[in-house]
Amino acid sequence: PDGKWIVTGSGDKTVRIWDAETGKEIRKLEGHSSAVYSVVISPDGKRIVTGSDDKTARIWDAETGKEVRKLEGHSEPVNSVAISPDGKWIVTGSGDKTVRIWDAETGKEIRKLEGHSSAVYSVVISPDGKRIVTGSDDKTARIWDAETGKEIRKLEGH
Repeated sequence: PDGKWIVTGSGDKTVRIWDAETGKEIRKLEGHSSAVYSVVISPDGKRIVTGSDDKTARIWDAETGKEVRKLEGHSEPVNSVAISPDGKWIVTGSGDKTVRIWDAETGKEIRKLEGHSSAVYSVVISPDGKRIVTGSDDKTARIWDAETGKEIRKLEGH
């Protein structure tokens, strides 16, 4: 959030934190058993969330690089991850056609959003935290109510 770090995920199963000014590696995070597809930093900069081909999302301590929690429940790769503006919940999109909302503190699944007919490749949360927007290989984007999990609108045309 302060622009001092760049965080990357890779096919080599690692996540790396880089110094944005010098380009030097600060830390390497290891724990995923397959490629890392998505990375996001929490609004307060204390946590990093990753999504992987190993069907998990993981929460990491940004300062120490230690894994804090593993989010399990998807039956296919986790293609995209997002963190709510207040940092209290995490959203994952997967090849299993679902979107899941997780409690960032406990790692428990709060809600599963179903409606896509193919893999979900993109998840984003609105700046006010009230909406989740997802993009899928089913050629749709969908807007969901973050609190209830109900689909508000389906955008077709891609």
